[in-house]
Amino acid sequence: MKTLQFTTHIENNAQLHLSLPAEYANQDVDLVVIIQPRQESRERQNWLAFIEQTYGCLADDPLERPEQPALNDIDALL
Repeated sequence: MKTLQFTTHIENNAQLHLSLPAEYANQDVDLVVIIQPRQESRERQNWLAFIEQTYGCLADDPLERPEQPALNDIDALL
């Protein structure tokens, strides 16, 4: 038994395309697939879900930015 590890992408249609080394050509094999979502994929999914949940939440009460002081006045505040 030989362990092969790949990082790949599963398509929108849930299909996985896997190319194996030539030594496995033209033979029957037992194949075990372990799927572990990549951490960055989960973080991206969480971020996209957050955007989806909060997008437009201030549409009825938009934020307004007051007029900003002149640049030389800001230096006096620091």
